[in-house]
Amino acid sequence: MIGAIKFLPARTFAAVAFAVSGFVGLIAWGEYSSWRSQVAGIEAGLVQTAKALVQHADDTVDMARFPLAALITRIEQERDVVDMPAKITQVMKRQVDTTPWLDALAVIDADGKMVATSSSIDASGMNFSDREYFVFHQSSDMQEPVLGRPLKNKLNGQWILPVTQRISNPDGSFGGVALAAFILTELTSFFQGFSLGSEGSFLLVRRDGVVLARAPFLQTQLGSSISNYDLFTDHLRQRHSGSYHYVSPIDGLQRIGGFSQSERSGLVGLAAVSQSEALATWMKGARIRWIACLILVAITGFLVWRWRRQVMLRRASEALLVAREAEFRLLAEGSADLIQRFNGHGIREYLSPSVREIFGVDAETMLGTHILENLHEDDHGAVAEVMARLREGSTRENMIVRRKRADGKQIWLETTLNRLPGGTGGTDIRIVAVTRDVTRQKSLQEELDVLANTDELTQLANRRSFNIHFEDMVLQAAQQHAPLSLLMIDADHFKLFNDTYGHASGDDCLRAVSNVVRGSIRRSKDLAARYGGEELAVLLPDTNGAGALKAAENIRQRVAGLQLPHEKNLPWGHVTISIGTATFYPAAGAKLTTAELFERADYALYRAKNNGRNQVAAGGDEAARPTVRPEIKSV
Repeated sequence: MIGAIKFLPARTFAAVAFAVSGFVGLIAWGEYSSWRSQVAGIEAGLVQTAKALVQHADDTVDMARFPLAALITRIEQERDVVDMPAKITQVMKRQVDTTPWLDALAVIDADGKMVATSSSIDASGMNFSDREYFVFHQSSDMQEPVLGRPLKNKLNGQWILPVTQRISNPDGSFGGVALAAFILTELTSFFQGFSLGSEGSFLLVRRDGVVLARAPFLQTQLGSSISNYDLFTDHLRQRHSGSYHYVSPIDGLQRIGGFSQSERSGLVGLAAVSQSEALATWMKGARIRWIACLILVAITGFLVWRWRRQVMLRRASEALLVAREAEFRLLAEGSADLIQRFNGHGIREYLSPSVREIFGVDAETMLGTHILENLHEDDHGAVAEVMARLREGSTRENMIVRRKRADGKQIWLETTLNRLPGGTGGTDIRIVAVTRDVTRQKSLQEELDVLANTDELTQLANRRSFNIHFEDMVLQAAQQHAPLSLLMIDADHFKLFNDTYGHASGDDCLRAVSNVVRGSIRRSKDLAARYGGEELAVLLPDTNGAGALKAAENIRQRVAGLQLPHEKNLPWGHVTISIGTATFYPAAGAKLTTAELFERADYALYRAKNNGRNQVAAGGDEAARPTVRPEIKSV
């Protein structure tokens, strides 16, 4: 490995050494930051555990306040009753049954004798005047409950945590003590419900430093004072909660602790874990990471050698890429189609020479322009969607758009866009587009569409086109809540016209009438069609009944004004038409089919003919409609 590195220039070797040193330094800093983060997380969790411990202790002590208050009130009420102890005993038993973790309630008189207790153990002959809590209340007028030192219950030998309250005689003198006893092991069992590892510990301490409870249970610690520990002399004087690192005086373990002091009762909770146990998993991971770091440093020399080789390979690859680029340009310049390359933002990076033939400008002029430039604005949305799909992962897209040439002429372009391999997606892509001018094909297609939808004789829309537009207009009218009117037009006595003047003249007559109809509708959304034979139809969207009648009357008058001879069309002697109108007024929940609207207009046309021809009739009078349409004579 060393031999492989020797041929490297000194500057390169120094740079590599500096990079490796920096890498190792970053790893070391990262490990230190990770250790601090791990410890901070442990500390935060322990502080929360300590807060939960203190909260539970506060709640437990508070549970004693209510039974004691009720007990003292009952004593004051039953003080002169002969069987008062028996009644008080019943009250205490009910209180114990309903209060979790409460071991017993008891009443001790002014001489230290137990007057009543909820316990079933006989307490006769026992005296409690030597208890610390008894001595305290005997000498103090304090009426509030007091949390005492942990002690052994004289009745059953269990460790208890006493909460006591003074009983005063009516004259204010000392009358005894009311006692609520909590089983200490029940409290420590709650502490051990938190997972602090096999070497973790909990401590509950009174505000004066007296140890009330410890888990794991350690009898020698109960009732002792730790007020001289720096937890009390330093930390608690600065803040009510926080982290606390210390060496345990009991087992000598280095511990990470979290403490919290209740603002309500002053109780202090301490939750602690063994530092070595808590950080064991992190230390194991750190060892693995350092081994990996050493391996990375060991193979750096190999990577440097590989780097030099990669430089040589990259140069060869770049030369190959230049050759392929030249080959691509040669192919593009020889193609009649326009070849373009875009970046992910749609900016042109290359155009083949055929851009002059298709766009009418030089390739240099188009470089750096956007794909949307000079495109018809109606096509911008479709092009943007195509580019978005390519950025999202599509490899091939097709589109047909309109573009304005340099000479102002609009052309149609068909483009196939292919996403090149590579790139990370999004705008970091390259796109090759092959574009051809399809204006001639588009024009031919449009001419075919016109022929397919236009009546050859009248140059109006044919019946097929009419039916398609009719369905669309009815749906649009319902959606927009706008009226839609239909005119049905029929040349009067047209069969007699053909019989008299011949079919060629009949065709001329239909063309003349159709020209009048076409010239009478000026809106682009209106549609005139030859429905069949001499019958024409006109669709007038957004037109009410009055507007339809006005339009129909205008057409009728203009046709009559042509004065085309028709000697059999009496009494006028010239060509006339009859028109039936029908209008659809959309309303909430209203539905109408094309067949129903057509039927109304057709029936109105029948009425116009039946009433003498050469007139306009409005449809829609359902009550007047016959069930069977009478035959119209001499159509």
